[in-house]
Amino acid sequence: MRGRGFESTRILLLLAFFVLGLGGFALGDVGILSRANLTSMAVFAVEIGIVALGQTFVICGGEGGIDLSVGAIAALAQVFLGLMLVAHMPWPLAVAIALASGVAMGGVNALAITRFTIPPIIVTLATMFAFNGLALVFTGGINIDLTAMPPSFLALGQGSAFGLPVQLAVIYLPLLLLFAFLQHFGRFGRALYLAGTSELAARLAGIRTTELRGWTYVISGLLSSLAGVIGAARLGTARPDAAEQMNLVSIAIVVLGGTGIFGGDGSVIGTAVATAVIAVVDYGLSYNNINPIYQAGVMGIILITLVLVENMLRGRGGLRQVWSYWARAISRDPLQDS
Repeated sequence: MRGRGFESTRILLLLAFFVLGLGGFALGDVGILSRANLTSMAVFAVEIGIVALGQTFVICGGEGGIDLSVGAIAALAQVFLGLMLVAHMPWPLAVAIALASGVAMGGVNALAITRFTIPPIIVTLATMFAFNGLALVFTGGINIDLTAMPPSFLALGQGSAFGLPVQLAVIYLPLLLLFAFLQHFGRFGRALYLAGTSELAARLAGIRTTELRGWTYVISGLLSSLAGVIGAARLGTARPDAAEQMNLVSIAIVVLGGTGIFGGDGSVIGTAVATAVIAVVDYGLSYNNINPIYQAGVMGIILITLVLVENMLRGRGGLRQVWSYWARAISRDPLQDS
């Protein structure tokens, strides 16, 4: 399925990293393999995983597509939700409005990028600051306590279904299946791949590339607000500074999963597996009481290592190419260069 963005080599390597990581942390403390800890890993992965699904579509569309506002959208939607809940609005309606706000915020990004042709990185950086600022203004920088909300709402982040966390079994996995189908078998996915690969070819095929890319930001906004809703239910609080790290982490997960940063390639399946790897690493480091300072660099190390190994397996250079370069550099006569 290479032509449709499915990188089987990358998926297998990620699965190997997942097994090795989980096994390595189990050597430090086998308790990490308990049902409670595995459930905690899954709960951690769901929110960033949902955001990363939307980020995958944005980046896959090409033309410098990127969304730096996903964390801010999640936080502001969460604040809207909290304010409505404490005002005694029925929680299903409050959730619906919070999700609609995510669609609206994604629409703002889409409008600025597609109609005013402002580069995506500039637009989403600006809206990141704007949405974060609004979240602070609406709350005064104070968290909104939601622990007294109806149990049926809190179950969105704390309940279980089919032996799994609700947010994993009822929300994330169905979304993953839906988006995998759309991306690999639906017209939307095929059009997005073509637009990301060749703007001219897509236009000649009758694809409205500008409108298509705009929809990816709307989808990203919707999924970001959904992550914010789940986070509020899980923690029983709405925070104006929630999801601060989602912006860059979601991009790193998408790239780690095999999506080309220039578009036209990638898969939500790879993104999902990469999310699981990051969840294991992040949780495992915390579980084994490793200094959080070191955790920040782990994702970068994993990404670089994965690409090097993948290049070696494909015969695209890897260590042999690096060694050849340094051998030539060492043997070069500096007098000749001068």
